[in-house]
Amino acid sequence: MNNGVINGNISIAGIGFPVRYSQQDEGAITHSVTAPKAYAGVTTSGVGTKTGSVTTTNAAPDIELTDYVDIYWDGGALFNVNVSAKTAGLITFAVDSNSDGDVLPADGTAMIVAVCQVVAGEFEGADVSMMFVKASNGRSHVAFVEGDQPTGTNHFSHDVPDDEGWFWTYDLAQWINNPITGHTIDHIWVSTADTTSDQTITVAVLYDSVG
Repeated sequence: MNNGVINGNISIAGIGFPVRYSQQDEGAITHSVTAPKAYAGVTTSGVGTKTGSVTTTNAAPDIELTDYVDIYWDGGALFNVNVSAKTAGLITFAVDSNSDGDVLPADGTAMIVAVCQVVAGEFEGADVSMMFVKASNGRSHVAFVEGDQPTGTNHFSHDVPDDEGWFWTYDLAQWINNPITGHTIDHIWVSTADTTSDQTITVAVLYDSVG
């Protein structure tokens, strides 16, 4: 049996109190993923759509043709898009069934491009009692995907704010629905928006593996 505990604090109008959530289940998946640093750039095409291009400030050697990348910008993001062409720092991308997010802003908008890292999931969303994602530093992203790329389906995608974590627990189910219930999750995709160094992203899922 595995235990999951989330401790925190809530403060409203100067009044604060601690919160604690705990769950216990048979199955657990934990990953500490090294996400390579992202690349800064600007949009060069695709305004108002989800297919376009970004020119990075260097050659972005970690990004290759057919990779999946996340595109971050101030006030928006476009996740799990496929690199359809790359010439030096010019990266062209297109959406598919894995993609999620906002339409691209005006050409010349500052962008961050990050390679998605994929780790194994293999659990039923309805069996989850607790899940948690946190980057060691900066803004990050997580997606829960059924199937393999490029034909898989992204069932839930979340833009995790700078230096914050994201979690869901069954303790919250009466107010917040489990976002992946009813789906088989085969892979979890993550990335970091940090352009200075690689970041560790922790992914933990507690679930009923017995049924």
